[in-house]
Amino acid sequence: MQRKLPAYPLWVIDPNFSVWSKNDTLNGGDAIFWQGTPRRAYGLVRFGGKTYCFLGKRDDALPLAQKEVSVTAFETVYTFACAAFTLKVCFLSPLLPNDLKILSCPVCYTRYELRAKGALPADFSVALVLDEEYCYSAKRAPVVGGVLPGEAYEAAFMTRRRNLVASDTSDTYAPDYGYTYLAGEESFFATEAAVNRYVAEGAAEYLRKPNERACLLSVNRAPRGFFMVAYDDLVSVFYFGEWCKGYFFRGGKTIVDAMDYAYENAEKIVRKCRAFDKKLKEDCAAVGEGYYALACAALRQSVGGHKLVQTAKGELLFLSKECDSNGCIGTVDVSYPSMPLFLLYAPELVNAMMRGIFAFARMPVWTFGFAPHDLGTYPWCSGQVYGVRGEEDKYNCGMLAFGWGEGPKTQPVLYLRPAASNVYNEQMQMPVEECGNMLVMTAAALRAGAAAELAERNFDLLEKWVGYLEKYGLDPENQLCTDDFAGHLAGNVNLTVKALAGIESFSIVCRALGKEAVAAEYEAKAEAFAAAFKEKVGEGVMPLAYGQEGTYSLKYNLLFDKLFGFDLIGQDVCEREVAYYLTKNNRYGVPLDTRENYTKSDWILWCAALTDDKAKAEGLYAPVLRYLEEGPVHLPFGDWYRTENGEIVHFINRTVQGGIFAPLLKASGKMKKQN
Repeated sequence: MQRKLPAYPLWVIDPNFSVWSKNDTLNGGDAIFWQGTPRRAYGLVRFGGKTYCFLGKRDDALPLAQKEVSVTAFETVYTFACAAFTLKVCFLSPLLPNDLKILSCPVCYTRYELRAKGALPADFSVALVLDEEYCYSAKRAPVVGGVLPGEAYEAAFMTRRRNLVASDTSDTYAPDYGYTYLAGEESFFATEAAVNRYVAEGAAEYLRKPNERACLLSVNRAPRGFFMVAYDDLVSVFYFGEWCKGYFFRGGKTIVDAMDYAYENAEKIVRKCRAFDKKLKEDCAAVGEGYYALACAALRQSVGGHKLVQTAKGELLFLSKECDSNGCIGTVDVSYPSMPLFLLYAPELVNAMMRGIFAFARMPVWTFGFAPHDLGTYPWCSGQVYGVRGEEDKYNCGMLAFGWGEGPKTQPVLYLRPAASNVYNEQMQMPVEECGNMLVMTAAALRAGAAAELAERNFDLLEKWVGYLEKYGLDPENQLCTDDFAGHLAGNVNLTVKALAGIESFSIVCRALGKEAVAAEYEAKAEAFAAAFKEKVGEGVMPLAYGQEGTYSLKYNLLFDKLFGFDLIGQDVCEREVAYYLTKNNRYGVPLDTRENYTKSDWILWCAALTDDKAKAEGLYAPVLRYLEEGPVHLPFGDWYRTENGEIVHFINRTVQGGIFAPLLKASGKMKKQN
């Protein structure tokens, strides 16, 4: 049985509820939260006086033999067998990017089908169990709960007794607030005693023992059916003074409405997910061998790493968490690599990624003529946290110190500060990076069919930011960029290419808004910029920085010059670059640049979209697929790892894996000039 992924998604709802199996066999160990903390769950079958286990490892139950595992866009599917029956179990997270109601409904399914090799015994049942540790991060805490009775199903629930909403903005932690639900025919908020008795005797009953671990237990008695796992975070996002609930809950809907909707529409939702998957598989086959597996590995992680909310004004926000990095919310240079997925299926979500950045850039505390980096720390949009000054003064007396000591911390409210507060260190910003990102994202969203209102309302900011690129983009100063892991440097050639794409993008925005004369002006400026760049960079493979002969870096920023149809750098250059990258391939991919042997998987796939040679594209992304199948770290799809041994340097479960869809975006033709 060939391994497909380093970890398999089971129930993925949002950054606060993301449960995976790190085991090659589902019953080979505990499930985990995305960052590796155990999230114990058990799947059990009572059959003929015996209890079998298919999910989680229990010494008091017979382990079912796993025969196969497969991964599709929204499902992880396992098959098991024993002498008495076969069992198929499907973990479905319906994160449909093109259906916002389904995407934002915080309910996942565990569907099963058991086929007996004879008559079903009288004691037959299937059970699912969630341990109390779904209610806290690491240290055990008191848990309370109960059961919501219903005609179609019962939903057991539990939560930490101290349920403080949005009380911790630490990065690699599991939330200790909100309610976890488990629904089936019969459900119990009980203790381990109830589970132990079910395993021993097949009895489903309410049992409590003082100080014993709490759990949720649901039992079904049909050979084919499903359980629902749901998470209600109560309040999803703090947005500059406004508390926003998840998008599904607009109009006063509750978690009961969400579970009712998921239950009543289960078959419809499954059909929609499978129709999406069928089309995805067909489209991926045209890109190349093995590409579908990469797309499936990326999709749930990338969509589920965001939270979709709607403000009181009716504006959509699609906010990422920068997982295993610093926990930032709405980071621009995380949205930028992730956008190919959303340009393909839901371009309005790209607008929803940018909306908060435009809003923050207008606040007095942001005093710069370039674009911000982030909106705060998830789930608090209360002002950029990247590049905050460390020194204290009259206006910043200790409040801006981040990461002191151990334990929970919350986000300082920075957005209210006046300009005189001088909150940010300019040397710690990413000026060319973020200006280029925002311009390219705006233009790409418009090309993909998103509404023009956001671009029109923020045209003055886009005009300011393209001015910054005109002034500083051709030969960037020594400044931060998104990939400066080995040190930032002056004259970064890939940053210059991004500046060019940003200038091109501004012309696209102008034309979309009916500003034809300005569009023509910026098309001419882009041509002049490209000519000056080509002269400056010289012939041959483009170096990491000007004047650094014998070096290279992945020039993924060439992609939108190509996709938008400008081709000012030229397809010959793209082909030459990709051919050179292939000579640098290690077992698990091409290093990011000359200085280190680590890489970024999202950028490799952007580079695979640069070539029109299918074999060359496959040659770039095949090692990334090999990394998924062989890598030593059993956690969700990491994007920054070492190309010779697959060890993760940093960054897991990040939304940037939406960049895996870059070749598919190219194949769609959605970015081409419109008539």
